[in-house]
Amino acid sequence: MRVGFDARWYNQSGVGSYIAGLLPALVRAGCELVVYVDRHNPVPGLDRLSVQTVPVSSGKYSPLATLEFRRLEKRDKLDLFHCPFYAAPLLNCPVVVTVHDLITFLFRIYPWPKQKMVQGGYRMMAMRAAHLIADSHCTATDLQKILGVSPARISTIHLAADREVFHSCAAADDDLPNKFGIKKPFVIVASARNWRTKNLENAIRALEIAQAESDISFHAVMYGPTNGLKVVVRNHALKLSLQNLGYLELKDLAALFRHAHAFVMPSLYEGFGLPMVEAMSCGCPVIASDRGSLPEIASGGAQCFDAFDVHAMAKALVKLLRNPEELQQKRCDALRRAADFSWDKAAQETISVYHHVNRSN
Repeated sequence: MRVGFDARWYNQSGVGSYIAGLLPALVRAGCELVVYVDRHNPVPGLDRLSVQTVPVSSGKYSPLATLEFRRLEKRDKLDLFHCPFYAAPLLNCPVVVTVHDLITFLFRIYPWPKQKMVQGGYRMMAMRAAHLIADSHCTATDLQKILGVSPARISTIHLAADREVFHSCAAADDDLPNKFGIKKPFVIVASARNWRTKNLENAIRALEIAQAESDISFHAVMYGPTNGLKVVVRNHALKLSLQNLGYLELKDLAALFRHAHAFVMPSLYEGFGLPMVEAMSCGCPVIASDRGSLPEIASGGAQCFDAFDVHAMAKALVKLLRNPEELQQKRCDALRRAADFSWDKAAQETISVYHHVNRSN
């Protein structure tokens, strides 16, 4: 079975992490792949894999993409095509699409016209795809409730962290004090372009309450874009010192997770929650919300609270700061749960979907 994989969607996002993690695992599992890439933005490491790569000239959202891929589909004798994002080309062979979340149906994250266009794209994809892969049971349920997709057309396959980067063994370059000027103990929060759904303001409020109630002073560290923090500061006078590191290389983020007392992630919605798994893989205790997929992914490896219960999150954080035994237990819980997520496991489950779809068509 020859599978075409649309790797043009590789970027510095969750979709990019999905492509970068899944493709090598599919090759290791023996899947016969033809990987279609953006010649100006290739997936790192593909040149080291025994896989056929084909540069594609049409844009990801271009109507010409369908014409180009229909020609490539015939030339490359594809049995199936896998698109890791909702904007999939219309082909003659079965198309499998991975759906990471349905946030555009649940929150206002774009201007109204773009939001409606994206929603329309998801609806078209849901009707035309032969099969959908959801990142979590939460996203699978959203597909059924929001888009009316039959459960028979959905498979849930969890993502994973890159274990070469996100692991619990301290590396030689984990020199945080010299690189960032961070003192222990410290706690991490994350921002994003859609910082409102990441619940950034309540993450900071939880840290402020913990700082006020704890007899142990800690350093607060944030990574990610700064636009959300600027709005939060404008609306809410900060009562703690917060060091904003901006965008980080993955190895630096992993080093932060390895040495942090906690990662606070009170998102209002996550289709999977990859940062949670990345933190747990480094042995970092996670304090998260009970929204979206987060309780499913946490499953005993992280503490989950109501997204607006900042006092409960602060109390959990103070307990980690005061009690070394509690901290060690939560580190062990995180590592135990993180071991359940593997790109090799995801690849095997994805190949099973390919065979199921191929037999059904």
